[in-house]
Amino acid sequence: MLFLAVLLGVAAEITSFVLVADQIGFLWALVILIGVSALGPFIVRRVGFSVLARTQDRLAKGEVPTRELLDGLVVLIGGVMICVPGFIGDALGLLLMVGPVRHLVIRASGHRLAGRVQRIRTGRWQVIDASSRPSPDDLPPASELPPRDDTTG
Repeated sequence: MLFLAVLLGVAAEITSFVLVADQIGFLWALVILIGVSALGPFIVRRVGFSVLARTQDRLAKGEVPTRELLDGLVVLIGGVMICVPGFIGDALGLLLMVGPVRHLVIRASGHRLAGRVQRIRTGRWQVIDASSRPSPDDLPPASELPPRDDTTG
């Protein structure tokens, strides 16, 4: 399945290059493609430093920088997409550098992942099974759960 997805991605990139080259000329299409791929690391570095600064601010306040770490991961993925030549990958990678788009992607992926995660409390321990969808039959009723003790680490 992954092989098919990669094959379709390569075919889409080749098709987009041919369509753009047909409109503006082969040489201009090649210049744009190489130029965006060459400028990509500078864009990623600028956005990445911004994310890093916010991460350091949260750490200095003693907070866990969860959102910033996810931002950094999405910036990294976008950076890889920009650096690999191709109009579609460049466009998607550049979109991921825009804060609101990045947060929308993080939120959508988080909801999708949350739907696949199952939590079961067993005494003081919590088991998380991310391989299957939770079923109401798998979780004990709330009346059977022990009270949560947040004072222990």
